[in-house]
Amino acid sequence: MEPIQKDLIEDIITDPKVETFPPKDHKLKKWLLLILGGFTLLFVTVFSGLSILNTYTALQRHGRAILLDRVTPIFPLLLIGLPLGILMILWAKNHWDDKLIFERNELIRRNGKNQEVWPYKETHSMKSAITNINFGGSIVGTKVKIVLVDEDNHKMTIRNQYQNMADLIETIRSRILPDLYKKTVQELARGGIIQFQNGLTASKEGIEVNQQHLGWDENITTVVKNNKLILSEENVQEPLFKSRVKKISNPDLLLCLLDNPPIFED
Repeated sequence: MEPIQKDLIEDIITDPKVETFPPKDHKLKKWLLLILGGFTLLFVTVFSGLSILNTYTALQRHGRAILLDRVTPIFPLLLIGLPLGILMILWAKNHWDDKLIFERNELIRRNGKNQEVWPYKETHSMKSAITNINFGGSIVGTKVKIVLVDEDNHKMTIRNQYQNMADLIETIRSRILPDLYKKTVQELARGGIIQFQNGLTASKEGIEVNQQHLGWDENITTVVKNNKLILSEENVQEPLFKSRVKKISNPDLLLCLLDNPPIFED
């Protein structure tokens, strides 16, 4: 998971443009299936037509005795090729406009005939995990999983099947974290306590790590490496806190708070 930039909250987009992210290789897949489906239907139609014509000619010459031998090969072709061609064309048609759409106030996910709408302000928790896949000491791939959760525990999960995943992650953070940060600061100002994990909580006074209190004005260094979050104090070698990101509730919000410490008026 990449660290949150410090200017994320300061540079809230007041009138963001609409951004879209289609699935990976989506244009190739939809056109390929459309062409293959059309070619399959054309092949089935032409082959069946020629077979019927040949059968009719053979009937005129040899009588009905050869009808079964001539007609039998046509049925498997019609029963398999015809539905297959239709299915490929229908899939391409239904998924032609698949994409993630970032509107001004909501995220829209189109997948076939289904459309899911997620208002940014309803987000109660956000977790984005980025895992590098290593082989022979080299990174051969990256797995991405973004989970949005609202107050009723409804979830939207976005995986790395979309194009430009790095831009997508920054876009979703820039749209959701400002509101989530604002709501959290308001809750802290009212005396609320946010628990990110056992031994890691946030309050109006600051962060409490393993029963050690740190004010918001203290310099806390955050490092995310190999899907582990490490919190450290400046000039202190031993880390204050270390945990796997997936065990932390709302890790993006935690990093956002630490990189943009809230200021409360007495």
